[in-house]
Amino acid sequence: MLTLSGLLCMASAQASTGPGSVAFWYAAEPPLPELAQYDWVVLEPGHVQPDQVAFLHAQGAVPFAYLSVGELSPEDEASADAARLSSGERNHEWQSDIADLASPDWQQHLLERAARLRSQGYRGLFLDTLDSFMRLPEERRPAQLQGLVALLQRLHAEYPDLQLFFNRGFEALPELGFAPAAVAVESLEASWDQAQGRYGRVSESDRAWLDGQLKPLLDAGTPVVAIEYLPPEQRAQARELSQRLQQQGYLPVITTPELDSLGVGTLEVVPRRIALLYDPREGELTRSPGHVLLGGLLEYLGYRVDYFAVDGHLPERRFDELYAGVVVWMTSGAPAQAGQFRRFLQARLNEGTRIAFFGGMPVDDARLLARLGLRRLAYEPREVSLKQVDAALVGSFEAPLRLRARDLLALSADDRLLKPALQVQDEQSNLLTPVATADWGGYALAPYLFQESASGRRWMLDPFRFLQASLQLPPLPALDVTTENGRRIATVHIDGDGFASRAEIPGTPYSGEVVLQDFIRAHDFLTSVSVVEGEVGPQGMYPYLTKRLEPIARRIFADPKVEPATHTFSHPFFWEPEKASQREGFTAEYGMNMAIPNYPIMNLEREIVGSRDYIQRELLPAGKQVRLIFWSGEALPSAEAIGMAYAAGMANVNGAETFITRANPSLTGLYPLLRPTSGGLQIYAPIINENLYTNLWTGPFYGFERVLDTFELTDSPRRLRGLNLYYHFYSGTKQASIKAMDDVYTAMQRQQPISLWMGDYLRRVRGLYEGSMARRTDGRWQLRSLQGLRTVRLDPQLGWPDLLNSEGVAGVRDLPQGRYVHLSSDRAVLALQATRDTAPALEYANVPLQAWEYRGEREVRLSMAGQFALRFAVRYAGNCSLSAAGRRYEGQRRGDLLEFNLERQEVSDAVLACR
Repeated sequence: MLTLSGLLCMASAQASTGPGSVAFWYAAEPPLPELAQYDWVVLEPGHVQPDQVAFLHAQGAVPFAYLSVGELSPEDEASADAARLSSGERNHEWQSDIADLASPDWQQHLLERAARLRSQGYRGLFLDTLDSFMRLPEERRPAQLQGLVALLQRLHAEYPDLQLFFNRGFEALPELGFAPAAVAVESLEASWDQAQGRYGRVSESDRAWLDGQLKPLLDAGTPVVAIEYLPPEQRAQARELSQRLQQQGYLPVITTPELDSLGVGTLEVVPRRIALLYDPREGELTRSPGHVLLGGLLEYLGYRVDYFAVDGHLPERRFDELYAGVVVWMTSGAPAQAGQFRRFLQARLNEGTRIAFFGGMPVDDARLLARLGLRRLAYEPREVSLKQVDAALVGSFEAPLRLRARDLLALSADDRLLKPALQVQDEQSNLLTPVATADWGGYALAPYLFQESASGRRWMLDPFRFLQASLQLPPLPALDVTTENGRRIATVHIDGDGFASRAEIPGTPYSGEVVLQDFIRAHDFLTSVSVVEGEVGPQGMYPYLTKRLEPIARRIFADPKVEPATHTFSHPFFWEPEKASQREGFTAEYGMNMAIPNYPIMNLEREIVGSRDYIQRELLPAGKQVRLIFWSGEALPSAEAIGMAYAAGMANVNGAETFITRANPSLTGLYPLLRPTSGGLQIYAPIINENLYTNLWTGPFYGFERVLDTFELTDSPRRLRGLNLYYHFYSGTKQASIKAMDDVYTAMQRQQPISLWMGDYLRRVRGLYEGSMARRTDGRWQLRSLQGLRTVRLDPQLGWPDLLNSEGVAGVRDLPQGRYVHLSSDRAVLALQATRDTAPALEYANVPLQAWEYRGEREVRLSMAGQFALRFAVRYAGNCSLSAAGRRYEGQRRGDLLEFNLERQEVSDAVLACR
């Protein structure tokens, strides 16, 4: 029997490694980024795939599988063995059979299930219904308890790497001879009555009995998780209950009876998703205005955007825990599935999730409109005059306010429920309100979004202010992929087109030779390079050139600054040719793909996997692998193609057309960075290539110099993009384009960016989508699942990093574009304070940071590594020295900063000592 002293002894070792937070999620579609916030995550295996389990484990969470020990699951009850596994008694409250714990068959059944769960990646088991045998007649209980103890002991002995997390099990605990990893108990204060279907309060006698059972565990240091049930709308009460339970020594989880809520505990997930609804009748996602015109702006604000088509498949789950708001951009009126759409909107209004309508008002139900404070008038206005305008929202962003009646919806607003931002009066003296905000959100309708002309489109509405006003977006640490270690990120990637072309310069070298010599080797930028197998290889269009082109490609890929990629086999111009050919006015100017002999129909595997294998086998030096695909042509791959690339171990980039110049300096030219698909994320090129700047390579061939406009306009007043130099090999064929490329490279170098390979940048963009944040009980921000992303941007009203009370935070650089906080890990804890910290802080660095750990107020242990000699600066009032690999480097004072210039490209476990 396990005595109290024995339990204390065994539990003391695990107490220091016990969880700081626990989540339960038994529903389908687990929100993986948000669940990664928790140290332990208990899942219902039937709703989770092994790759999802692996994702959570990779983010540092310990995934536990739910396992019913004392009752048969529905799957068990439906099996042919149900009769010999069951005790013959039933739990009528939960409508399940009570298991026969004394049965060797049941014990073996559970051991086999544990083995399967372990093979699926689970690192622990949440053992439920441990006390169900207490419902059996008293004379049967001793044998059942003996069987339970034997089973638990075998689980512990045969799978020592699986942590065992008990739900109660008080009867078995003293008999085990080992301490569980943790014990859960349901309803210390707030309960759920399954039979009655209602919430309730725990009686004083039940609470007293539970306290008596749990006190020895708490004294022993065993983590005790208190699972409490409250309605989701009682958030304030949940927070109070969580605080109270923590003060009593418990790890609280205040959730719903269905365990489909993140709830409240030792931390609370902060919603950083935006749901964007579009009508597929108006075109696919890639052509929908919400995606094209708002996606990138929402990403800049630090949000993940989830896109939902209003085609009858809108989710029915609660949104308020995950989503900071809903954006609807539809211009064709109510959708075909109008009833479901209305129910979706009503549910959001009921739970308090704000909604912002753009473009049109796709609601024709008078009752719903009345709830929004709106009334639709049945006529088309012909003339309007201005009654009032909020100039901060309309008319002062990119284009002035111009009154128009054409395409204006006659919408009357109740000023008691809405705050008009633009109000006009029509020829019938009716007051119409095209732009307004409200407690439920707001709307901004045509024709007052843009000013459109032959030269382009410009925002009349300030989309940033309107989004923040209508959705009431709070200031958050915004995940940022434009900046790292205080420097603007620079990427260079080359599509393989034109590799077989000769340059129009003396000697007429192949374009690959010019690009290698004049672009890659001549400038200090890491470069990600692809080739089209159909141009270079023996099975392509020019087999007679292979012996000349392949050696050039090998020299390029052998350069230490080059990262290899594939640009496919036949360069498909349309990745879904049948779908593309059905578009109105479709013309395939270049065909569907390169006209390679004996290759009549595009084959996805040949394009993606085959081209990768060719490059890897024939062109790469030892130690390099192809881990990237650069989409070709229209660059709109199918979900199947994207999934195939990921399955082959390749990240992907290209697509979209971010193109902003002084001729049309509008953020309507800013595309998003991401397109979610069922096959995985398509990551768009941050800035479009030289093809658009040179009028589809018809000239002027120096036109790519205008990308410097884009670099500038996406950096001021907001840094919306890093520096992305994206071009083709044919830019090495014209004298004018070669000169333009040199000018662009030189201008980039003057900005002193941090140069990253495209593969590393793509990991950072994944962090923008997969990252999550929560607030701890002490008010600190917890950031997890960041992948490669290493920067958050602070609104100045949030203050400054408190470096010594943060984790994984190295410093901050305050720039006109924003206050950029440098992270040293994909998991960080950010404490904030009103003033700048005086501890030594990283100001900027030219290579990625791998570690930055404060060992006190004046000492830091750090690691950095890259492909360039290290250059970094520390903000500190005194003097500092760096000890690395047996050498000591003194910082050189430059104003408020100490600069360090090393000949090394990396340091590991270096010590920064300040005095």
